[in-house]
Amino acid sequence: MAGTWKPHCLGSTTGFASTLAGFGVVVDLRPAGTLRRVHLVELIRRPDADEIATTTAFVERVATELGMRPLSDHLWLDLRAGGSEGFVLIRVHDESGPLAIAQISAANDGSALEIVVDPAIAPDRRRRVHDDAATTAIDAFRRGGGGRLTWWLDDPDAELLGLAAGAGLMPVRALHEMRRPLPHERRAGVATRSFRPGIDDEQWVRVNNRAFAGHGEQGGWTVETLALRRAEPWFDPDGFRIHERDGRIAAFCWTKLHHELDPVVGEIYVIAVDPDFHGTGLGTELTLAGLDSIGDRGITVANLYVDADNTAAVALYDRLGFTLHRTRTACSGELSSLEPPHGPPNQPAPTETR
Repeated sequence: MAGTWKPHCLGSTTGFASTLAGFGVVVDLRPAGTLRRVHLVELIRRPDADEIATTTAFVERVATELGMRPLSDHLWLDLRAGGSEGFVLIRVHDESGPLAIAQISAANDGSALEIVVDPAIAPDRRRRVHDDAATTAIDAFRRGGGGRLTWWLDDPDAELLGLAAGAGLMPVRALHEMRRPLPHERRAGVATRSFRPGIDDEQWVRVNNRAFAGHGEQGGWTVETLALRRAEPWFDPDGFRIHERDGRIAAFCWTKLHHELDPVVGEIYVIAVDPDFHGTGLGTELTLAGLDSIGDRGITVANLYVDADNTAAVALYDRLGFTLHRTRTACSGELSSLEPPHGPPNQPAPTETR
């Protein structure tokens, strides 16, 4: 008889296993005495400098292999800063090194969960590693007090959506990544200028927050939020196009070049029109201004992200020649608090052997 064991915090399964090398390692007994490979799952709430360096190096290595950074900007910045209030980091590793991380960071409307798995892992093991990271992170979030949690999934299948649903997280939002080749056959018909750091900051924040009122990620920014993005090595004020009317910012298109991709992709990172200027055609014109800026720097592929239910924006980008590349799904729910376990906060958590 073969089986696996998980502690209650990871969900229960039938069967049995033997514990190896003390707390945190469980050996899955297989037929004829064979064993699956062992991995450890570690919970970290307050990472030190070495843990931050190790984790960011893992994310960067995966980014090189995937051709894209697998953490959103918000979580990436929070990780590099050592984590804000409510931060959760789950690291899965074996004798060869890190296999995956799961990270939870505070967001405007609750907290956000994302998972990064080494793509070199065999597919069957990759899913087990992924699910262990996910269930442990969600459990740690609940034991830290719970609240609203949103888990971002890339092109999820029914099994992954079922895992999220079992944790109390249901699909609430779909985000399309759309791409198109450059140069575009049209150019912008309105004048734009470069963003002026230290001069435009406060006015831009006001326009951004008016345009994205109630938006989970892009709304509610502060000058300090903007400063974090400005400090990133990819920031280029010439790629941050501003259109003015009557002496004020009427619309903007902020672009970002992804040099980690091959070929390099230029992203329409944030684009918005002040509500006072809605209906004037500036959405199309500022998109074209952004594409001009990207294409003029020699980039041949552009991308952007748009909510799937924003039918007007999806139709606009479709008319401008963008096509669907992938869809990210946000599964969200209000999770109740669980009593925290005893022991030091960075002690490795028990895990099923994999």
